[in-house]
Amino acid sequence: MIYSTQMLRHLRFVIGKNIRHHPGKRQLTLGKMARLSGVNESRLDQFELGKNEIGRDELLKIACILEVQMEELIG
Repeated sequence: MIYSTQMLRHLRFVIGKNIRHHPGKRQLTLGKMARLSGVNESRLDQFELGKNEIGRDELLKIACILEVQMEELIG
């Protein structure tokens, strides 16, 4: 399947929004999420803003920290 640039941008936005507003994140600072997941804090920030593509492994780590399935973050 071929994805357009616009579709990929929208997907990054949706994932970022779901990470940023997930109820499990209320008790987690960006720094704490970074330490627990092993994903760099500035990279997490870029994910939340929808500015960077997120790899499957990074998404899995974040999902584990938030105690959700990856699919829930994808939307």
